[in-house]
Amino acid sequence: MGLIIKEMKAIDSSFVSSDGNGLPYILNGKPLEGEIRIWKENILDEPYNFGLPDQNDIKKAIETSLNSDSLKSTNIYNRIEELIEISSKIEKYEENISRLISLETGKSIELSREEIQAAEKIMENSWAFLSNTETLTRDGPISFVSDSSNTITQVKLEKGLSIVFPAYTSPFFTTISSITRSLISGTPVIVKPSSYSLASSLSAISMFSDSSLFESISFLPTRGMSYINLFDNEEFVYYFYGKKINYKNLMKNLSGRFIANCSGRVVVVLCNLPENVDLLSNIIARLSLKHSGQACGSVSWLISLEHLKDNIIESIADRFSQSLVGNPLEGKEVGPLKNKEIADRSTKLINDAIYKGGSLLTGGLTNGRYIEPTLIDNIAKNSEILWNDVEAPVLTSTSVSTCTEAISIVKMMSGTNITIVFGNDNIMNKLAKSKKGVVIKGSDKIETILNSICYSNGDPINGIVKSPFPGELAFDKSLIIY
Repeated sequence: MGLIIKEMKAIDSSFVSSDGNGLPYILNGKPLEGEIRIWKENILDEPYNFGLPDQNDIKKAIETSLNSDSLKSTNIYNRIEELIEISSKIEKYEENISRLISLETGKSIELSREEIQAAEKIMENSWAFLSNTETLTRDGPISFVSDSSNTITQVKLEKGLSIVFPAYTSPFFTTISSITRSLISGTPVIVKPSSYSLASSLSAISMFSDSSLFESISFLPTRGMSYINLFDNEEFVYYFYGKKINYKNLMKNLSGRFIANCSGRVVVVLCNLPENVDLLSNIIARLSLKHSGQACGSVSWLISLEHLKDNIIESIADRFSQSLVGNPLEGKEVGPLKNKEIADRSTKLINDAIYKGGSLLTGGLTNGRYIEPTLIDNIAKNSEILWNDVEAPVLTSTSVSTCTEAISIVKMMSGTNITIVFGNDNIMNKLAKSKKGVVIKGSDKIETILNSICYSNGDPINGIVKSPFPGELAFDKSLIIY
C-alpha cells in the first residue's frame, strides 16, 4: 500500500476502495468506486488509483443537488454548529493531512500544517455576526473574522449549486473554505479537484463525512476539463481557487494559462531601508522559497534603488545557499515543482536572464522537477523573467535610479498581483492607482499580512475589510494595506 493511500485510510477507511489500492469519487455524500480507474503518479513518485465518474454520474450529482432542499431546510444555526464541530476533526488528523499535502504538492511539512490550521480556524470561527448592519459586512448577512490567522471571508444566502475548483498550492484550505462558505449560504457543493492534489482535496471532504452536511457534497474528479460544459448554468455559483466568479470568467481563466493560486507572486520595491535590514533579508528569503516559489505570497522580484540593495542581496544569498532541496517528508525546505514543464520553463527564464547580463549569485542548477534556490542580481530590463510569472524558488534583483522608474516597471509586470513597498505613502498611492492588485506598506508584519491575503476565501481586493489591518481601496482597483 502506498503512502498516500495509507494516510487516507488512517483518516477515513471508507475513502479507500475495497481493494485497498485506490480512492473513490463521492456522489452526493456517498463514496463510489468508478468503473474507470486512472493510475496516477504524483510529484514525489507516490502512485495510486482514483475512480472517474462518467457523464451520467455528473448529471445525476447536479440534478440531485439542485432538487435537494435538505440543506436549506436545516436551520442555519445548526449548520454553523456542525461546522464548528468539524473543525475539531481537522485538528485530530492534522499530522496525516499534512503528510498527504506534502506528498502531493511537494510543500514543506511546516507550510502544510500552516494551511491546515488556517482551514481549521475558518471553520472554528463559523460563528457569525447575524446582522443586517452594513458595518459588519459588505455583501451579505454573515461575516467571519478569524483573529488567530487573520482570515476573513464573507458569504450571503445563495440559490443553486456551488462548483469548487481547489488551488493546487493550497488544496485543503481552498476546498474547506469554499465548502464552508457554500454550505452556510445554503448551496450544495460539487468539488472538481486539481489532478495534482486529488487526495488532499478528498481529505478535506472526508472531514464532513460524519455530519448531516455530507450528503450535500460531491467529489467529481474528471480528466482535465472534460464535461465542464455540464456545469454551464446560471444557477451555479463558482469558486475558483476560493474566489467566487461567474462562468464566463471561469472559462476565460481555464482556457489560457492561469496563476496557480489566489493572488500570484510578490514583488518587493525598496525605495528606503527599514531599521532591521537583517530581519527583512530573512523574511524575503523565506518568502521566496515558500512552497518552492509556487505559492501565493512567494516573493519573486526585488526592485531597488541602486544604493540600497547590496547588504540585503548578500544576506539572501547566504540564506539560499543553506536551504536544503529534496523530499519534504525528510525535512527538506525546497521541494519539487508542480510538473516538469514548469521546471523546464523556469530553467529557460533563468538562462535567459543570465545570458542578458544577470549575475548568478547562487543556485541555478536543475534536476527533474527540482530547482536550487536561485538568486540573480542585475537583471536587465529586457529579461523575460522580469515580465513573466515565476513558479520556482527564484528571486531576481533589479536596480533603478528613481522610485518613479520602479513604479513604471511594476505596473507592467503581469506575473504579480501583490506589491510590497518600502517607501512613502505617495509612492504607494501612485502604484495603487496604476495597477490592479494589493499594495502593502513595508514593515516587519509583511509575512503576517501576506498570510491574511493568501488564506482569504475570495478576492482580497473586494473581500478584505479594513480590520485587522488598516487599508483603503484605490478607485476600486487596488487594496492598499498599511
